[in-house]
Amino acid sequence: MTIYQPLQQYLAAQSDAAVVMSYAQIERLLGRRLPPTAYGDNKRQWWANTETHSQALAWLRANRRAKLDVNRQEVTFIRKDEHASEQQTTNPKLVLEGLTRTARRMLEDIAEEARITPEAAAVRVLNDMAMRRRADTLAWFAGKSTFSDVPSAELIREDRDAR
Repeated sequence: MTIYQPLQQYLAAQSDAAVVMSYAQIERLLGRRLPPTAYGDNKRQWWANTETHSQALAWLRANRRAKLDVNRQEVTFIRKDEHASEQQTTNPKLVLEGLTRTARRMLEDIAEEARITPEAAAVRVLNDMAMRRRADTLAWFAGKSTFSDVPSAELIREDRDAR
């Protein structure tokens, strides 16, 4: 059982599409204080909906996604199927405000070709760019990394025996 299991069980038992909890409520439920990273400069990463973090697994396994309200120190846990409809009902026009005519035209062209809205085209373009950037970053790290033909266990033994 993980330390976030009580949160998972609580969220799974809730029938509401959205469950709003303050940090204090979450801490009472867990019986302990949240780590400093939940409050610090990297709080958005801590509350991210990623399966690589044990805390996120608690709400993801309860079929929820976390939406952080930084100013109020509250988290809204939205049922995953409701999350999609919530995204569709938000005002997507805000995304396109401030674009140059060229950028707007590009999105309109993509939208027309794909038979989607310009807002959905913007989402597609940004997601594609993010994936390319991630791939470029991973490739950069791979290019900077050096690999050894010596097995890890042997390197550890050498290090141990050198002492």
